[in-house]
Order: sequence, then C-alpha cells, then structure tokens
Amino acid sequence: MIWIKRAVFLDRDGVVNEEISFLHKAEDLRLIPRAAEAIALLNKQDLDVILVTNQPAIAKGLCTEDDLAGIHLRLSEMLAEKGAHIDAIYYCPHHPKEGSDEYRMVCECRKPEPGMLLKAQRERDIDLKSSFMVGDKISDIKAGKLAGCFTVGVKTGYGCNDGFTDAVPDIMADDLYQAVDIILRRMK
Repeated sequence: MIWIKRAVFLDRDGVVNEEISFLHKAEDLRLIPRAAEAIALLNKQDLDVILVTNQPAIAKGLCTEDDLAGIHLRLSEMLAEKGAHIDAIYYCPHHPKEGSDEYRMVCECRKPEPGMLLKAQRERDIDLKSSFMVGDKISDIKAGKLAGCFTVGVKTGYGCNDGFTDAVPDIMADDLYQAVDIILRRMK
C-alpha cells in the first residue's frame, strides 16, 4: 500500500481570522466563526494543516518578524482553546514595490507564486496533487493551482472578489467550515 501525505493549505487573513488591512497587532486578531472548529475537524484526519500567508506589513515597516511571531502565537492559543492546531506556518514578508530594501523584492514565496506550498512539500514530504488550498483571494487560488492542489474559495474575507480574474477556484464555500466539509467529502 502506498502512503500519501496530504495537506490542507490555508490562507490566514479572511479565511481563519477576520480580514484587517495589514493586521500587525496580536490584540486585533479575531477568529472567523467556526474556523477553529473546522481546523479541529482537519486535525482529526491524516492531514497536515498548513498556514501560507503573505505578510507585506513586514516589508512596509508596520510590524517586525517578531511581531508576526507574536500574532501567530496568539492565533495558536486561540485555536488551542477550541481543540485545534496548525501544523506549520509559512509566510512571505516581501513586497515587490514597497518597503525596506531587505524586504522589497520580487520573490517566489509571495502568492500567487506557489513558493510557500513548494517549500512545505519539500520540508514535509507532501503530495500536492492530493492536497487542498483554501483562500479568499484569487492569489491564493492561483498559488494552489500552480502547485497542483484542489482549490476552494471562501466567501469570507475578500470572497475571491479581489479584482483579479486569472484563476478560478475549483469550488466555492461559504466559509472555512463548509470548505472543510467539502474537502472531507472529496477524500472519501
């Protein structure tokens, strides 16, 4: 029997937590209703739950990587209170046109590029063709498609209505909870 390691990649802002323009303080973090419960359902399956998030607030000087670590620690605490956890977090601190020289660059990790998903694949031995990407922006969907994942758009956050049209989700869901229901049914 061949063992396939699957993952569910989640964008952060607008999927797991409420969309706040350039979230840069842990105290501003608010979970989207039923997001923690959805992640807990994934945790009960043989799936890695991996956050992949663009964080240009770092490039723009609104927060530091240490501040981001504090946000992710608070997110982990909030999820743990509901019996859920994220297995890994990958983030892109870059911006192609704005910010400090250290972070101002075109990179392969900023979605819609699939760099964060590909890095997770290498580091965690994930079969991307058997995996899923859930996002609220077309950049999330495009990154998932470029990596070979099944993509689910959610109506929370930007609702995949962010002005871009160069990718279309394989399916739309009302929120992360419904997206997880779709994913679990597809796995049967």
